[in-house]
This record gives sequence, C-alpha cells and structure tokens, in this order.
Amino acid sequence: MSITRTTHRTVTFFHPFHLSCHDGLLPAGEYDVDTLEKLDTEAATRSYIKLECHLHLWSDGDTRRTGKQDQGEKVLTVNPRDLEAVLALDSDPLREDERNKMIKSFGGLPENDAA
Repeated sequence: MSITRTTHRTVTFFHPFHLSCHDGLLPAGEYDVDTLEKLDTEAATRSYIKLECHLHLWSDGDTRRTGKQDQGEKVLTVNPRDLEAVLALDSDPLREDERNKMIKSFGGLPENDAA
C-alpha cells in the first residue's frame, strides 16, 4: 500500500506558455494546480515524490468566484517536471529570447523583436 496526498497551489504565468499536453499557447494568468504525490518510503526523511499535476483551465466565467459548476472547465494532466520547466522559462528574465521564440513558434506575438 502506498500513501498518497494531493496538494493544491495557484501558479501565475506572466507570459503566454505552451505545455506538451495541449495544442498551442495558453494565455498568461493564474492557474489552479493540484499535484498528486506519493510518500517516498526509502527516503531518510519524510518526503514525497510528485507523480502528476492537474492544471485547471477555467472558462471566461471563472467558477472559483461564483462557486457554481461550470461545464467549460478543462483539466490538463501535466508531468510535474514539465510544469516546473515552463514556470522557470516564464519567470527568468535572462531567457527572454528563448521565451519569445517559443511564443512566436506557436503563432503568438512576442513581447519585443528579440525573437
């Protein structure tokens, strides 16, 4: 029997971004993320291994505010390492050229002409 837990957090993207589990770009903004983790029984201290993340895509009617069930909600299953890599690219000012090239490659408009 393995022990699992689910953690919840809100992440903020400051630029459009791409995840391999989704076609095209996702807009900048706040996203709810639930992460499924299992207890690492071989670790010397209590620690958890991230198994998968669920990124919630809300419709324009943002159900978090209303509390109503929204039929437009979609959940993407994301590899935790992929999500962390995309967050790092989004927040690193030294990777602006790389970020702009990625945005442009998916038909988005980069923030400047660096790409």
